[in-house]
Amino acid sequence: MNQDRRLQAEEFLQPEERLIAVCACEPAPGVPNPPEDLLAPPEPAALGRRIEDRLPRSLQQLLKARGHDPRRDPGERAPGPADGKGMAGGWQSSAGRFLIDRAGARGSATDVLVVTDRRWFALTDVSPLWQSTPVMKQYWEVPRSAVTVVRANAAGVLQKGRMDIEFADLSWVCVTALTPAEASAFASAAARYR
Repeated sequence: MNQDRRLQAEEFLQPEERLIAVCACEPAPGVPNPPEDLLAPPEPAALGRRIEDRLPRSLQQLLKARGHDPRRDPGERAPGPADGKGMAGGWQSSAGRFLIDRAGARGSATDVLVVTDRRWFALTDVSPLWQSTPVMKQYWEVPRSAVTVVRANAAGVLQKGRMDIEFADLSWVCVTALTPAEASAFASAAARYR
């Protein structure tokens, strides 16, 4: 377990909660992106808010009416689970909620997946590109019972570091450990404390 990742996760622990395992990961190839209409509109940056505050009221109202986020063309087909083999279950499933929460956080491409003696949660770096110190944000959390199995390097999959995360509602999503060797250790540590 990477010491930096461990320290990042420890900041989000609840009182008397014990950290079991941490893994830096990202969605595996084939994991679909959630449709834009399921995501909350992005918050404008601090600079953008200051500029908007100085605009005349009529322009402020126009911006609010149009929204800040560019939406997908209505004619464009939204991706679904059938677009890849990285997810099973609909967008209302636990796997779908994980991906929606991840996309809504609008953080870096790399996440930190954390398992404790009470829960699972995920963090992402939301700091601006120019800032060298990461600013972590928790975007997802479920109780331990919500995740039933974590399978690392499943048979028949050539991708190194891939982990299949199965949920109690029978949905699943795949992530890839940034350091492939960490996948097996993470999965076995999570399984030991079920």
